[in-house]
Amino acid sequence: MKTEAELPEYIKQFTEKDSMGATMGARCVSLSLSECIYEYEVSEKHFNPNGILHGGALYCVMDSAQGMLVHAILDEQFKAAATGTSVIKYLAPVARGKVKIVTTLKEKQGRKLFVTSKAYDENGTPVCELEEIWIALFK
Repeated sequence: MKTEAELPEYIKQFTEKDSMGATMGARCVSLSLSECIYEYEVSEKHFNPNGILHGGALYCVMDSAQGMLVHAILDEQFKAAATGTSVIKYLAPVARGKVKIVTTLKEKQGRKLFVTSKAYDENGTPVCELEEIWIALFK
């Protein structure tokens, strides 16, 4: 687990290595050992043929936010963690503006980390929820 003092350098390193999140235009707004806040500017390049944000684009950004939190709080005995299970619920379409993603750890059970993310449009309307189980991998 990182310390609060290590988080600024960790954010920099994680961001440099997260090429998928960078491709999508996601960015970390803040990170603590209990919460990660990401922001994503909706791009027409990520729309589906119906003219709204593709669900896969939003999933990608939310999964990156979860990865940032998980790897910040991962116990030192592990080298990394990987998404084991994802359940995503799309609540409202998104066609413009910024999306705010709030990620928190719900629970740890051995090597399993239960993480939740909630995405909100610029008006604060919930647009998506993502529940994932991450599996910590031994060194």
